[in-house]
Amino acid sequence: MSILHKKLINSILSISTMKNLAILLFLSAILLTSCSSTTGTVKGTVCYPSEYIPAMDVYLKNKETGKIYSLDIKENQKPFKFIKIPEGNYIAFAYTVQEDSTDSNNKSSVVSGGYTKAVPCGLTVECKDHSLLIFKVKNGNTTKNIQICDWLGAMMKDERKNAP
Repeated sequence: MSILHKKLINSILSISTMKNLAILLFLSAILLTSCSSTTGTVKGTVCYPSEYIPAMDVYLKNKETGKIYSLDIKENQKPFKFIKIPEGNYIAFAYTVQEDSTDSNNKSSVVSGGYTKAVPCGLTVECKDHSLLIFKVKNGNTTKNIQICDWLGAMMKDERKNAP
């Protein structure tokens, strides 16, 4: 084989290798982009002013879109975990599955609770603000310590609208 042929073959191989390398880099970039996280995780606990925790439905509501995510909690289950929650600002609340409250007209209803400003305050009588706390979910991160523990002051309008 002549020197000219060897140079030609090396040039072709070099161009082919560069093309393959470019294609490999392009596909890697696409793969990395598609694998990057576009959601986060929310972990927390539920409390209840009783010796046991009733079965309940826990909700996260996106404050910008109004989209609601729900999770069933079994009796005496404290921890909860939402996965694949889109980035945004959220509130967290829950409703008991069974009607656990009776009003002065003897009408039964479910009880609502929430992650309110009274929770980090300590849920004492000095904690007067029972408005729902807004928390952030960030892409690829876990938002922790969401405590749905305010059942006495978190009586609220039904936030479950748009729930799945």
